[in-house]
Amino acid sequence: MFDEDLKILTHLRGYPEDLRHYSNLIKQAHPRGMSAVRMVLSRPASSASLIAAIARSLSEGVPIISAIEAAELFAVPPRQFLDEIASRPDFPEPVFAAEHRRIWRRADVEAYRAGNPA
Repeated sequence: MFDEDLKILTHLRGYPEDLRHYSNLIKQAHPRGMSAVRMVLSRPASSASLIAAIARSLSEGVPIISAIEAAELFAVPPRQFLDEIASRPDFPEPVFAAEHRRIWRRADVEAYRAGNPA
């Protein structure tokens, strides 16, 4: 059950505010014997957050990649990745986008990378 929480944490690297928020959710959920993922998914107003989007993808078994992780895949800084690669019209649509936060299906980004080196 708590393995889910660790998986979410890996995708929050580079997003300190979201990481801090999720860490607080873990502190609330674990003493109750539940994962923070389940807590997030049970909240109706959580659909507009990066954490909720990652939690939904995880619960659906959809491997995802954040903008930070995708930038590493393309071997460029995150800002450059967002400005020069992710903004291309043929780049896959994110499954979540808000401000500088983005996540994509991992398979879509890897397929794009295979056909379009940075």
